[in-house]
Amino acid sequence: MPISLRKLALAALPAAALMAAAAPANAVTQLGFVLDRSGSIGSGNWTTIVQGLSAAMSLIPLGGAYEVSVVSFASGATIDVDSALITNAASVAALQAAILGIPFTGGSTDMAAGFASMQTALTNGGGIAPDAYVNLATDGVPNDQNAATAARDALIAAGVDNISIEAIGGGVNAAYLQGSICYPQPCDTTSPYNAPAQGFYIGIASAADFGTAVAEKITVIVNVPEPISLSLFGLGLAGLGVAMRRRQAA
Repeated sequence: MPISLRKLALAALPAAALMAAAAPANAVTQLGFVLDRSGSIGSGNWTTIVQGLSAAMSLIPLGGAYEVSVVSFASGATIDVDSALITNAASVAALQAAILGIPFTGGSTDMAAGFASMQTALTNGGGIAPDAYVNLATDGVPNDQNAATAARDALIAAGVDNISIEAIGGGVNAAYLQGSICYPQPCDTTSPYNAPAQGFYIGIASAADFGTAVAEKITVIVNVPEPISLSLFGLGLAGLGVAMRRRQAA
């Protein structure tokens, strides 16, 4: 079942804040994360990926200016986080827990389904906002490149402003991702990235590097000063490690 964190966040707010949080989606910046959970990722790497994304959520400013959706795909796709409004620390904690709970399934690489599900998630909150950014993390090649490109084009036609990529490992088709998925073109491959005016592409050696790469993407989009943001990210990862060790020891 999709997790609607917006409802959880709204339930915890006082009446005045509730009115502000219920503003239409075009009052916020939307951040969408599309994660490849196909068989080539593997369960261990999947755990590393969701831990990295979860920790990076601490970089998003509070106050209701940002909304997060997460979709994962393999042979099909699921909306795992549906329009979660970042209002306060409790909403961030709920979002992080939801991301950590996304299961690994394995399967093929239906990237088109991932993009289509993200379009649905972005519109569920009341429509795609004037500022909407999508991030793809993948380690492979889509089942059908034509279908994936068409679904990407549909996202753009619906109003998405920027599609950026973390390409994990050596099994990706970098030319395809940079030439047919990144948006706007030309794809920027060199830090500091010219976002949102260009889509940007970060090639990383393994899933272990994903957390740092996605944190860099978030700092670019939300304009958090990088030294501060990456320090917070490191603390977030350390906290996740302590929590997991405690859970394993229990």
